Amino acid sequence: VKLSDKLVRSLAVGKVCRDHVTSTAVTGMDFTYDGLNLVTAGEDNNVFVYSCERAQRTKHLRCEKYGVSLIRFLHNDKDGAVASSRSETDHVLKYWDFHENKYLRLFRSHTARATSLSPHPYEDIFLTGSEDRTVLLWDLRQDRPTAKISGQGPTVATFDQQGLVFAASVGKPKVHLFDTRNYARGEFSSFDVAPHLKGDVLVRVVQFSPCGKYLLVRTATQLILIDAFDGELICEYDVAPAEGEAPPKGPIPVPSFSPDSQYVLSGVPGGDSCIWQTTNARLVHRLAGHTEQPTRTAFSPVHALCVTVAETLAWWIPADGAA
Repeated sequence: VKLSDKLVRSLAVGKVCRDHVTSTAVTGMDFTYDGLNLVTAGEDNNVFVYSCERAQRTKHLRCEKYGVSLIRFLHNDKDGAVASSRSETDHVLKYWDFHENKYLRLFRSHTARATSLSPHPYEDIFLTGSEDRTVLLWDLRQDRPTAKISGQGPTVATFDQQGLVFAASVGKPKVHLFDTRNYARGEFSSFDVAPHLKGDVLVRVVQFSPCGKYLLVRTATQLILIDAFDGELICEYDVAPAEGEAPPKGPIPVPSFSPDSQYVLSGVPGGDSCIWQTTNARLVHRLAGHTEQPTRTAFSPVHALCVTVAETLAWWIPADGAA
């Protein structure tokens, strides 16, 4: 589906799901590449898989022993995922077979909570960042990490959509780029984002655009777009609370790009989700309806569909005739 301002402005709630316990945050969400399935994970230890064509729940799994925080599908498989735990003492990562509802492998090395989780688009490897000041590269076939990058504070890391490059921020307000096949040589580029940030400069989210040209960088109070080749600031999106309002408590909202890289979507204080034009931060549409700040928002990789999560899970589809 080709997205346009007209289509984006027509997005309205098509369905609302109330599967997760209302008073708890949803901490993880992901689409399969084909856009047919969505998974969510929450502080209530529940994992739900949905059919996106019907906006209907197809699977419900529980994770009592470790809890579940971040979750990502693997290789477009609706029955395979990697998830991080929410346990205060055991920061294990789980390779989870949803069909059999069993863990195929447990990965232990992090000594604090995982802050990011990024599977490679087609190889059997994934990246994690953590509050323990390390970025780890894992192979699904091995219990222990295959590479480690040490930092000066909480870390985040992500692959680009082709899996050729990964970006990491390791405690300082910098973004480091590594060649996936030659990471042992060290970074091939790094950008200092400190000049563009104020207040709490710790980077909480780094995300490549699908086209590979841009990087979203999220801190506690700011969301900026930088050029993925030279690190120059392109624009900043308004995610600040209204004047006089305190910042919302709870997880930092995780933004997303539209599949064509034209638009950026993020939850904002007050309960709305904003859709901006990517390269100039022009507000195109405001998805209003939640009572709390949405922590997870995403465009479907294939369909004209957005999903936002706060106290409920909302499916946003174009009004009839807009497409």
